[in-house]
Amino acid sequence: MSYLVLARKWRPQTFEAIRGQDHIVRALRNAISSGRIAHAYLFTGIRGVGKTSAARVLAKALNCVSGPTPTPCNACPSCREITEGRSGDVLEIDGASNTGVEDVRRLREAVRYPPVRGPHRVYIIDEVHMLSTAAFNALLKTLEEPPAHVVFVLATTDPHKIPVTILSRCQQFDFKRLSLREMTALLADVAHAEGIAADEKSLAALAREAEGSVRDGQSLLDQVFSYAGESVTYEDVRDVLGVVDRDLLFGVARAVVERDARRVVEALAEAERFGYDVRRFGHDLLDVFRDLTVIKALGEAEDLVDLAAEEVAAAREFLVPTSWEEIHALFDILSRGIDTLRGASRPGPLLEMTLLKMAKLPPVLPLSEVLARARAGPGAGEGGGGGAGGRPSASGHTGVEAAAGKTADPAPRDPGPGDRAAGASAEAAAAPSAAVAAVPAGEAPVPRGEAEVWEALLRGAEGANRPFWHVLRAHGRLEAWDPDGKVAAVVLDDPGHEFFVRSKLELLTRILAEAAGPGARVELRFEARQGRGRGRDGARETDRARSAKREALEHPLVREAMEIFEGDVEEVRVLKP
Repeated sequence: MSYLVLARKWRPQTFEAIRGQDHIVRALRNAISSGRIAHAYLFTGIRGVGKTSAARVLAKALNCVSGPTPTPCNACPSCREITEGRSGDVLEIDGASNTGVEDVRRLREAVRYPPVRGPHRVYIIDEVHMLSTAAFNALLKTLEEPPAHVVFVLATTDPHKIPVTILSRCQQFDFKRLSLREMTALLADVAHAEGIAADEKSLAALAREAEGSVRDGQSLLDQVFSYAGESVTYEDVRDVLGVVDRDLLFGVARAVVERDARRVVEALAEAERFGYDVRRFGHDLLDVFRDLTVIKALGEAEDLVDLAAEEVAAAREFLVPTSWEEIHALFDILSRGIDTLRGASRPGPLLEMTLLKMAKLPPVLPLSEVLARARAGPGAGEGGGGGAGGRPSASGHTGVEAAAGKTADPAPRDPGPGDRAAGASAEAAAAPSAAVAAVPAGEAPVPRGEAEVWEALLRGAEGANRPFWHVLRAHGRLEAWDPDGKVAAVVLDDPGHEFFVRSKLELLTRILAEAAGPGARVELRFEARQGRGRGRDGARETDRARSAKREALEHPLVREAMEIFEGDVEEVRVLKP
């Protein structure tokens, strides 16, 4: 007797033997038990997941001597004939070879004849999406109202190619890919039944190569059995199938996460010695980083990743000092790097440089931590503070330097945008042309000259709030200083900054009080700069343009960005429709 390959030998013969499709098995068995058997079914899914096998089991269940029954006996003449493919009541038609109208017409003539042995005549049309449009149209009427003894089972890997008129006449069942664990367990059962020893790592590698297809997995297992004999090792699987060594892949991923550039280069050199395909290596490595990202994000994720138990345990260990933002940034860099490999003449150096970039990437700080450090000022991350403890950010600086600059406002936190708006409105209503505030301070020698006072104001603003200092330096001047009354008249030539400057009036007054003593106060006045906003014809800006600029400068997000990045708005342009 000729050898029967594993994919045919272990084809499911009962509903219980169909693996990974519990939702479909349950629906079909319940339909048979309750007598709610449809006249047309559509089985969809990738190759090798059991579509045709389920159609044959359904035919057995309908034509079994004790049927219709959800548990066909596989012993009666009808079941044996269906198993051996010689039943006159079950006709399997290849849709790829019978695509024309004439083929469908012959089918329409044949459905009128009653079954020979069982109560039903079952037509299984495989790869039905290959039928022509005319053939589908010819099939419509028969598919919608076939004789009572006829059941159609259509199988396809491309359901989107089937006309909606056909889909609406069928009950559709979608067969899913088997997960890595389901496939590994199935291959382990086959190996055990065949009397061949195979460890879990070897079976997992085969299951990973099968990509969810049972038939592919059994065919690969058959191929390895032929090479290895009665005992299969991971090295046998690697040699026969040319798969990338998982230890090497996982070692590269770990070296990247731990920022060990030397180990990364050495591992790539080892992969080159093994002759691995660079593009395949990169895609497999991307899958590993996907799993690491999921583990870091979810914690308990064994059922959501394609890693062995020992790999999951090792990943949890070396991912402890790494934040989710960092591991996701590494995944993003690798993903974009792999995209460049497709048309590259030398993909090896490109992948190597991508991995080195990942290994040299400084740790990434979460934005919330950057903002917290910016508001806390220098030294916030030192001496037992929370967060990353001042480690470098992606730009190579510490989190405080990158986000907060040199100094921060020593005063209490400035009011939020809503509070500032309310305060500014109240001040504007009370004093439209000037704003006056006074804050007592300790005794200090009163400066006599205007230059000395202005320098003190600028110096204090620079140390307290750099965005405010930028505005004051660029648009302000000290118009007058009364040393006896301790009153400083400050004029700003850009009304667009009025809201922002008024919100800092208390700060400015406190700076003056520290320089001139208690009772010092600041009077603000805003005037348009001469020639500002003139167009080519010399006309002034319209009220609408000035309003738009003021609205943009007073927007809370703009103010927040200026404070965080210590910047200034150089220009506001009104885009014309």
